[in-house]
Parts: sequence; structure tokens; C-alpha cells
Amino acid sequence: MAERKQNFMMGAAILTASTLIVKLLGLLFSVPLANFISEAGMSYFYTAYDIFGVFLMLSTAGLPIAVSRMVGAAYSQGREREADRVFAVAFWLFFAIGLAGCLAMALFSQPIARWMGNPGAAHAILALSPTMFFISVMSALRGYFQGRSNMVPTAVSQTIEAVTKVVIGVGLAAFIITRYDSDAWAAVGAIVGVSVSAGLGTLYLTVYKLRQSREDRRRELRAPEDALGASRREMLWSLIRFSIPITLGSCFLSILDTVDAAILMDRLQNAAGFTLQQAESLRGVLGHARKFFDLPGAFVVPISTSLLPALSGALASGDLPAARRLSSMSLQVTLLISVPATVGMCLYARPVCGLLLFGAPSTAASTAPLLAMLSAAIAFNSMLFTTNAILQACGHPVLPVVTMAVGGFVKIALSYVLIGLPEVAAMGSAVSTVVSYLLIMVLNLAAVRKTAFGMGAAARSVGPIVLSAAVMGAVSYGVYWLLGRLTQSALIVLPVILLAVVVYAACAVRTGAISYELVRMLPKGELLARVLRVPKGPDTPEP
Repeated sequence: MAERKQNFMMGAAILTASTLIVKLLGLLFSVPLANFISEAGMSYFYTAYDIFGVFLMLSTAGLPIAVSRMVGAAYSQGREREADRVFAVAFWLFFAIGLAGCLAMALFSQPIARWMGNPGAAHAILALSPTMFFISVMSALRGYFQGRSNMVPTAVSQTIEAVTKVVIGVGLAAFIITRYDSDAWAAVGAIVGVSVSAGLGTLYLTVYKLRQSREDRRRELRAPEDALGASRREMLWSLIRFSIPITLGSCFLSILDTVDAAILMDRLQNAAGFTLQQAESLRGVLGHARKFFDLPGAFVVPISTSLLPALSGALASGDLPAARRLSSMSLQVTLLISVPATVGMCLYARPVCGLLLFGAPSTAASTAPLLAMLSAAIAFNSMLFTTNAILQACGHPVLPVVTMAVGGFVKIALSYVLIGLPEVAAMGSAVSTVVSYLLIMVLNLAAVRKTAFGMGAAARSVGPIVLSAAVMGAVSYGVYWLLGRLTQSALIVLPVILLAVVVYAACAVRTGAISYELVRMLPKGELLARVLRVPKGPDTPEP
């Protein structure tokens, strides 16, 4: 097995392609569940996921980033033995943390469910607890490979997880609904599929790592024993020191979602006058909206995942021009993806919900307004991921914690006030999400601007990208309106979305939002640039 090392954009492209596959398979998982499990049953599913998200962030949010950063810096300077020692230290740390989190979720599933105001979710939380251990171990392995700029193992393991989750999770849920007609236990069956899929993903990465180690020994990649540098104790403290601020920042957002869900259940019943059943129904609907909202934003995560080790390596090597170029390019790609996603999801929230929730039209009608509001935050949320990665790579891991804390407190306050108004209800959670992400993005961009990198070409690309997205929205919605006069089929949104992608790509090339250098770094970039007819800049080097 040869070493597979990719540049920043190629690594991001590999992860983006796998993310596309994973998200499509994720729809095959969540859409059937949303259509044959009741809103109350799905509230148990989403409650379990909220709790899992908190434990997951506490155990793995900062450490994989720290592993990726330290491994990337070591490899950029030719210290392969040190990189492997970082992994060894991180692996056993992740192993212990994952086991502790798994036991905590399993032993305290009932008290946690009661605290969340949704006691029926206890069995779902218990079923999800093994995933905590598997994900922790996977995080160590993924951080190591990402530090080596090899995104293939992460991409393949994500795909394995997605496929098995659909087959086992949906299969179990459908069997339970058919045989026992229990929405609550169907949600538990779906979550069992999640745990099994995480176990299989962990198994694949473990086997890949063993094969990689044998290949490294065969190719004699190890440095001499006296070149190991820091001791295991020093590496452990370096991992912990760097990961704690990142973990706190990431946990803050995850805990916010959990607190927001608890506030929702409390304020709907005790302030807005809804019954428990009505509150559970709104919780399920909001969960659908959040899941659909996460779809486009997930394609930005590969950018930050690939950026951190590449940027850390450039800084460790003292290559400041490369660091500035990587920083600017990552911001530009984030804008290229997130701005049209914001416009498209806002415009087509209703038909998208109607298509994905085809078996529950009343649920689709309730989900669409929430999704339309949340969609306004797609670009803000996406910029948060990338700016966090830039600040972390530059040695400022505390800054994202501060900005997210400020935005988080604003979100809690707004949610508490707005959800308690009967005429606003669950929409208050969506509004507070948009406001908080906007505030965090502004604070992060201000911090990035003060670094040595600045905004570069990304700032100049904002106007062309917004213009291209506006043209895309106007043209595609016009076609959608015309098609809607001819047929009421929910499927018409699919060709309209494809048209929107084509129109946006053409406009982005014409307005200069897409640069030749950016396209050239993608797999088959030269060919793609010729197909798109992207003009070369005056300083573009010849291939």
C-alpha cells in the first residue's frame, strides 16, 4: 500500500466526494425514518443524538485536531517517528475517554432523558452508547491519517458507516414498525444500526493502520531513535493543552443545542401553553429542519479538515507565502459553497421538505418555515468552521472559544424569550441560531483579519460570489415557477436544483469568482479548468 498524500485542495475534494456519498446515504437513512416513525418517536431519536453530540464533543472535538496538527507539523519536517509516537499516545487516550463516555451514557441514560424533558428517549440513549467508544477510537485514527495529508481512510470509513447504517438501521426500524407497531422501539432499532456502523468503520481504520505500519517499516520511513524529540509525557500534555480550548469551543455549540432543546420543551409547555405531546411534535419537526440545514454545511467541513494539517505544516516549515495562500483559498472555497447553498435552501425549503417528507405532508408543511429560517445561517455556520481552523493552526485556539461563547449566550437568551411566545414557539430557536452564528462569524473574521494572513483574494471574491448566487436564484426560481404551473409534482425541484448548479458555475466563471489557480489544484484540475473555460490569471504559472 503506497503512501497517499494529497495537497490541500485534493484532500478537500476527496473528503467532499465522500461527504456527498455519505449525505445521500444519510437521506436514505433519515428520510424513511421520518416518513414511517411518528414525530414523537423521532423526538426520542433526536434527543439521543443531542446527548450523544455533547459526549462526543467532550471526548473527541479537540483531540483529533491536535493530533492532525502535531502529526502534520512532524511530517512536514521529516520526523516520522515522532508522528507515530503522537498517534500512540493519542490512541490510548482516546480509548480511555471513549470507554468512559460509553459507560456514562449507558449507566445514566434514564436520568439524562428525564433531564432533557423527554423520558421516553432513555432506551435510544442506551442504544447509542457503544457509538461513543467507536467514534473516539476512529477519531484518533482519522486525526493521524489527516495529519499525513491522506484523506482516503477517513473518506472510506465514512462511506462504510453510511452504507451499513442505512441497511441495518432502516431495516431494523422497518421490521419493528411492521412486527410490533412501536415508534419508540423503531427509533431504538435505527440507533442500533448507527452503533453497528460505527463499529465497522472502526474495524476498517484499524486494519488500514496496521497495513500502513507494515508498509512504513518496509519503506524504512522511520527516523533514527535519537530523533524522536519530545517524550510521551510531553506529547500528552501538548495534545491536552492544544485540544482543551478547541474542545471547550466545540462543546459549547453542542451543549447549546442540548440546552436549546431543553429550553424548547420547557418554554413550550410552561410559557407558551403547549401540551407535552404538542411539544414533542414540535421538537421532532425542529429536528428535521436542523438535519436538512446541516446537509449543505457539511460540505465545508472537509475544507477545515484538510486545511489544518496543511496550514500547520506550512507554518512549521516557515513557508508564510504558502500559509497565506492556503488561508485565502480555504475562505474563498467556503464562500463558493455556502453562499449559493444559503440562497438555494431558503428558496426551496418548501419543495425540499415536501420531497424528503413525502409520507408526512403535515410534518413537511411544519418543517419548511423552520428550514427556511435556519438556511439563512448556512453561510455563517460554514465560515465558522474554516475561520476556526485558521485561528487554531496559527496558534490561537482560545479565540474561537471566546467568540462561540459570546454567540452562545446570545442564542440562549433569545431562545428563552422567543420560544415562550405562543405565536413564535419553535421558530424562536431557528431565529436565535441565525443571530448567534452571524455574530460568531463576524467576530471570527475580525480575528482572522488581524493575523498575518488577512483576507486576501477571499475578500475580493465576495461580490462576484454573491452576484452569481443571486443570478442563480432568480433564474432557477423562475423556471421552478413555470414548471409549477404545468405540474404539482414534488420531483420538479430536482431538475431545478441541477439547473441552479449549472447557472451558478457559469456565472462564477464569468464574474471571476472561481480562479484558475483554485481549479488547477483539484483532481484533474487542468482538464476541469478547460471544460469550465476558466481564464488564466496574469501570474498563473504554466503547468
